Amino acid sequence: MLIGYAATWAVGWGYGFALSRTSAWAGAPWERAVLTWFHGHTLPGWLDRVMLYMTFAGTNLTTLPIVLLIGLWLWKKADRVLTAVHLLVVSVGSLSLNPTMKYLLDRDRPNLFPLRGLYNWASYPSGHAILTVALYFTIALQLRLSRGWRWPFVVASCIVALTCYSRLYLAVHWPTDIIGGLLIGVAWLVGSWAAFTRYARAMRSEREGLGIRD
Repeated sequence: MLIGYAATWAVGWGYGFALSRTSAWAGAPWERAVLTWFHGHTLPGWLDRVMLYMTFAGTNLTTLPIVLLIGLWLWKKADRVLTAVHLLVVSVGSLSLNPTMKYLLDRDRPNLFPLRGLYNWASYPSGHAILTVALYFTIALQLRLSRGWRWPFVVASCIVALTCYSRLYLAVHWPTDIIGGLLIGVAWLVGSWAAFTRYARAMRSEREGLGIRD
């Protein structure tokens, strides 16, 4: 788990640090063009509100309490302790990766248009991109493993796409913030999934060796 976390941090820090050494750190011309395009294509009123509400799908302010409640249910009622701990670790890990990099790299938010919705601290990386990729695809993988369902991957993909779209639409992130957040989210998803599945496999082998059946 620690190796996965360190590798994820290295990916995010490495990308951000390399970007900070270039003129693109203040917003590359193509990034300014992207944000200008979004600003010039205002959505209808109800869709505009959807973009504002999508903010809450990718922040620990809302997801962490929900994960805690679901984790408690998995722990106490469904006897899925490892699943509960996995979800909590992914959420807390996502929460810790974001502010540390924001503090150390301290990239300014875009200043082209008024910032809207929920945003805090520095611009890089996108914490919403980190969390949505890591958490929702972890849930999709768990449901695939336990139920055989594939549709959660579609739901997770839609949430990630809409969340990233909303962050650019609301002008609170440079596109490279989103790219960095996605890279960090994927790295954390892979690292945490590998650690927990390896542990689960080891526990299963141990139980089989002792002649214990689930």
